[in-house]
Amino acid sequence: MFNPEELQTSLINQLSSEVIILDADLDILWINDSASANGWICTSDKTNLIADQFIEETNKELTKLLTYCISSGNSVTKRDFKLTKFDGKNRIVDLTSSWSESDSILMIELLCVENLNKIIDSSKTFSTQKIAANLARTLAHEVKNPLSGIKGSAQILSSKLTDDFSKKFLKIIINETERLNSLVTKILTPPKKLKLEAFNIHSALEKVFALSQADEQKNLKINRDYDPSIPEIHGDENLFIQATLNIIKNAQQALLVTENPSITIKSRVAYGQPINGNIHSTVCDVSIIDNGPGIPLDIQEQVFFPMVSTKEDGSGLGLSISQDIIRIHGGAISFTTKSGETIFSILMPINIESNNKEVLSA
Repeated sequence: MFNPEELQTSLINQLSSEVIILDADLDILWINDSASANGWICTSDKTNLIADQFIEETNKELTKLLTYCISSGNSVTKRDFKLTKFDGKNRIVDLTSSWSESDSILMIELLCVENLNKIIDSSKTFSTQKIAANLARTLAHEVKNPLSGIKGSAQILSSKLTDDFSKKFLKIIINETERLNSLVTKILTPPKKLKLEAFNIHSALEKVFALSQADEQKNLKINRDYDPSIPEIHGDENLFIQATLNIIKNAQQALLVTENPSITIKSRVAYGQPINGNIHSTVCDVSIIDNGPGIPLDIQEQVFFPMVSTKEDGSGLGLSISQDIIRIHGGAISFTTKSGETIFSILMPINIESNNKEVLSA
């Protein structure tokens, strides 16, 4: 007789793949955290037939596959299997089922094909963005020396020319070269050395909230929606605050022309998410959601590139710096956008095993 308590549940729950265990009648006995996060339902107070999870067409094909697996005793793998829920939402998965005669249980393992595609896409995007960032730094380095020469020449002329007309325009030259030099320095300066330690994600987000309130943007409402169960994150809290604040400020700028502007800072635990080419079993997902006009289509693929901005006076460095900071923490930033809603998601890995060791040693 199957007993869920005999499973190494802590280990199986750390898998990024979805694990579902059924009996011979195709009643779901147990699911891991990844399966639960992806919509599988298993309650202890009633029968959980797998046929109750999907539409008839999916059930027909799935039941046929699982019944064959039980009767033959063979492991069965189905690539690009389409799962359709009652709300019409589809998922494409690679499904493997195995029957254990000794325990009279059927184990299903699912890998989401969409996650694999995200890994490929993120790897391509990362390579392109890295090339663009290196190009920007090379150009910045080439610009820095001429800027120093222009500023020095203007300062010499300002000491020789004393009429108001000359002073006025020489001052403009000096101020603009200083501004450009500051911009170039930001591009060339790598992120400071990480001060790695455990920090509370919500303590950091509260500091971001306080700093974003300081702008006093008229009518802007900033909401907070936190998941208190998220454990501490290992990283540099100050750099994380800077990265998140850059995204908030970007959203605030986008909302200047929006009626009833609002931003929501949201935190959740997510499972089986791809980050920079790897699927992580458990991650912290911090979302910055605004109700602005959305990011223009023509710059969506270049949003994280240096020098890309929709603002006339913008440097285009905020999101690029945020991405660099999150990536050196082993995380990733992505976004979805449409008219009336833009969501920037920061994914940070959670090392459950490390956190458990800290609790045990305390």
